Amino acid sequence: MAFPRRSSRSPRSRATLALLVLTAVTILVLDLPGTGPLDPVRSVLATAFRPFRAAGNAIFEPLSNGWKGAFDYDDVKDENADLKRQLEDAKGVELENERLIQENAQLREALGIEVEGERTRAAEIISGPISSFEQIVVVNAGSSNGVKKYQAVVTGGGVLGKVSDVKGSSATVDLLTKPGVKIGIATKLGTLGTVEGQGPDRPLVLTLESLDDKLREGDPIYTSGIDRTAIPGDLPVGRVSKVVEGADGVAPRYEVEPSADLTSRYVKVVLKDPPP
Repeated sequence: MAFPRRSSRSPRSRATLALLVLTAVTILVLDLPGTGPLDPVRSVLATAFRPFRAAGNAIFEPLSNGWKGAFDYDDVKDENADLKRQLEDAKGVELENERLIQENAQLREALGIEVEGERTRAAEIISGPISSFEQIVVVNAGSSNGVKKYQAVVTGGGVLGKVSDVKGSSATVDLLTKPGVKIGIATKLGTLGTVEGQGPDRPLVLTLESLDDKLREGDPIYTSGIDRTAIPGDLPVGRVSKVVEGADGVAPRYEVEPSADLTSRYVKVVLKDPPP
């Protein structure tokens, strides 16, 4: 018995083919450049396919972004590194500006120091303590500038120390805090005495020649300016920072905090001739 031959194209396949053709035509119409007769058709098709296009964008956009992110990672990383370098450079410039401002202020302060009746010589500290225990500095002024041994070296705050060795263009200065360094002082009442260094970050020890003068914390101390020293009088030395009362007939123990900035870079040497 012969059966009738079935068509090779089922209704479903024909519908699929028609949909593909329609899709192709739609894409062509939508992508064609401005053509007057097709503009209404393009508008209708665009409106009809807008939901499908939006759905496609929602599905494929994250994948596209992820694809770009994967391949742009190195570029973004390099850009981030460049920004970090620029930030570090900016910080370095800011710190350098702060250093220069501070240095300029110290230089102006040193140049403004005047000691009545005495010549002075501005100098820069070119070498600081080699260790935390060493209490000496070197300045760039020496015998060729009139600097001599035992002369006072001062900052805007007061006495920094005194010259202990001199060369042609430089001089070594013992800081006021160096153990064994002594300077003659006077109180506000004129009582004479001495202060002696005890080492870095430690106060000076004050010894008075008379028990009649009772000092209090905060009292100022000045250089005595007696004739047998190269250090003129009335230069600020510091203030009493501690008073330890002694027993009957025993002088109190006084501690003095130096008024000079021991970290100053610029100083002045007081060019007073030492005694013969």
